[in-house]
Amino acid sequence: MKSLFLLTLRRVLAPTRLLMIAGLALVPFAVTSLILLIPDAPPVQIFEQLILNTLLAGAIIPLATLATGRAAFGDEISDRTLANITLTPNPRWKIVLPKLLAVVCVPVLIMAVSAYLTGYLGYGGDRSAAWAVTIGAMAAVVLYSTLFVWLDLVTPHAVGIGLAYIVVWEGLFSRFVYGVRFFSIRSYATSVTHGVDERRFADGVHTGLGLTVAVMAVVVAVLFLLSVRRLRTMDSP
Repeated sequence: MKSLFLLTLRRVLAPTRLLMIAGLALVPFAVTSLILLIPDAPPVQIFEQLILNTLLAGAIIPLATLATGRAAFGDEISDRTLANITLTPNPRWKIVLPKLLAVVCVPVLIMAVSAYLTGYLGYGGDRSAAWAVTIGAMAAVVLYSTLFVWLDLVTPHAVGIGLAYIVVWEGLFSRFVYGVRFFSIRSYATSVTHGVDERRFADGVHTGLGLTVAVMAVVVAVLFLLSVRRLRTMDSP
């Protein structure tokens, strides 16, 4: 498991991917800095909806995790080297788990820094609020990563479908169709932020923190099991 983790981690830390993630992570902080330079800065509610909800949780984090998620299996499927791993006697969960951990650990750290700095700046130095934003962002990274790793195993068009999911489902439906928010990773991220610090996203409708965490844990477990099952039944190139 350790060797698979390190192998996948090297793929995640490829200069192109790392530069992409770092560039994406800078965007919320840079936009927040520019907004605060305006003499009449918008209220906190606008900052939460535009920067934290729409930009960070709805665009930056899913794009970053979509890029790193390819390092788990997508690159090996494209290179036709997946069989080298699946022919080993290791149980399939011992293949999926280290790869999933590898594609999570890098974006979760980078996005945590981005979220904290953005929240700290946007909330005027409020550390409690900044930590709430950070925890919500980290939860979103885990959910998005698990989803995209599974999607990469299911279809060769994972990137295109992932982009469509980000734009259509998270970007449009979850914002304007009420019931969809219960199936939106972005909505769960904001619920976590609100649950940690109830002053944040106070104008929205959120599920309780305990229920949100429980649902997220179930989703991660189900997607993990689906990935294991898919790896067990697929024809490895």
